[in-house]
Amino acid sequence: MQFQPPKGTRDFLPEDMIARKFILETIEKTFQKFGFQPMDTPAFEDWQLLSKKGSGGEAIKNEIYYFRDKSDRELGLRFDLTVPTARVVASNPQLPKPFKRYQIGKVWRYDNPQAGRFREFTQTDADIFGSKKMACEAECMAAAVYALKQLGFRDFSIRLNNRKILNALLEFTGIKNPAEVLRVLDKLEKTGENEVLRQLTNIAGEKTAKKLLSLIKISGQPKTVLLKGRKVLGGIKTAEEGFFELEEITKESETYGISGRLSIDFSLVRGLDYYTGPIYEISAKSAAIGSIAGGGRYDSLIGLYSGKPIPATGFSFGVERICEIMKNEGMFKFQKTYTKIFVVSVSDKTRKDAMEIAEKLRSRGIETETDLMGRDIRKQMEYANSTGIPFALFVGEKELKEKKFTLKDMRTGKEKKIKIEEIITCVLKSNSQHC
Repeated sequence: MQFQPPKGTRDFLPEDMIARKFILETIEKTFQKFGFQPMDTPAFEDWQLLSKKGSGGEAIKNEIYYFRDKSDRELGLRFDLTVPTARVVASNPQLPKPFKRYQIGKVWRYDNPQAGRFREFTQTDADIFGSKKMACEAECMAAAVYALKQLGFRDFSIRLNNRKILNALLEFTGIKNPAEVLRVLDKLEKTGENEVLRQLTNIAGEKTAKKLLSLIKISGQPKTVLLKGRKVLGGIKTAEEGFFELEEITKESETYGISGRLSIDFSLVRGLDYYTGPIYEISAKSAAIGSIAGGGRYDSLIGLYSGKPIPATGFSFGVERICEIMKNEGMFKFQKTYTKIFVVSVSDKTRKDAMEIAEKLRSRGIETETDLMGRDIRKQMEYANSTGIPFALFVGEKELKEKKFTLKDMRTGKEKKIKIEEIITCVLKSNSQHC
C-alpha cells in the first residue's frame, strides 16, 4: 500500500522548501522593518472561540476541522491567525497600544482544493491593535507593497472597499439578510455574474438582485468612484463614514508612494464576517490566480471575547499563490540547495582529511558536504551535480602535500588550484559572481 498526503495537503521537498523559506523570510524581514513584533498561538483552539458568531461566519464555520480530545473537549484547528490573536489581545489588556504583531504559521480549512487554494496552508499576518486611524491601513498596505517588491513583483494593484459602504448598498436596495447576500457576492469572481445573479434572485428577487449588481459594478480611480458613490448613497450615515475612511486612506497612501496602485471597487467583499470597515486585496496583473494579499479592519472582534472593543486592522499574504506565481514566471533566481561546496575524497586514504577540511570550511561559515556513502570520484560528482551544489573541492594525497586544492565551479566547469583560505574567500563571494 502506497500512502499519499491527505487531500488538500502537500509534501515539500528541499528545492520547494528553499523557495518557500525565501518568501517567508522576505515577508518576515518586511514585518520587522515596519515595527511588527513576532507572536505565535496554538494550532488548535476552543471550538466555541472559532465558531462564535461574528468570528469567521457560517461559511468558514462549516470549513473548520472539528474534533473532540480524550477529555471530550470540543476543539478545532485554527482557520486563520486573526481570531486566535484577537483572543490573546482580549486576554492581555495591558499590552501597550498600538500593539503591532506579526505571525507566520499553518492554518486549516476544509475547502475544495484548486489552483492556489489548499486545505492546509501557510498564512503570514501583520496586525495593528488599538488605533482607529486610517494611517494604520495605509501602513499595512505599504508594508505589503514593500514585501512584494522585495520578492520581485512589479505589476500589481490594490482594490479597496469598505464594509460600511457595502452595508449601505444593501440597505439602499432593501436587502433583509445581508450576511447571506455578502457570502454570495464574495463568490463573484469565482462563480461569475450569472450564477451570482441567480443566487441573489432566489434570496431577494430579480429586480433587487439586478439593482444591487449594477451598483457594485462601480469601480475605478478613488475620486471618481467616491463621487459616484455619494450620488447614490449620500445621506446614509454608514455610507458617509465609509467614504470618509476611504478618502483618508487614499490621502495617507500618498505619503507611502502607493496611491498610484489604488482603485476602489464596490464589489470587493472579503468573506469573513468579522470585517467592519475598510477592506482591500492585492492582485498581480499577470496572473489569473486571484489575490496574493489582502486585509481589512475588524473593530468589533476583540470585543466579542472581552466585552471591551479594541480597534484592529491587519493583512495577510497568500503564500501558496505567491509561490505558484513566482515558480510559473521564473522569478526564483537562487540555488536549489543551501550547500555551497562538496568536498570530494579522491581516495579512501584522504576521506578523513576531506572531513577535516569540510569542518574547517563550516567553521568559517560555508555550508559544506562530504561523501558519506564511500563512493568513487565519479559517483561523488554525480551527486554534487544532481543536487545543484555550485562548487566541488578535490582532496587527494598530492593536493594535501602541496596544500593547494582543485576547486571546480560546477556552473561553468572551470577549475583552479588554490589554497584553503583562497577557497573560503572565493566561495563566500560566489552568491554574486563566479570564482
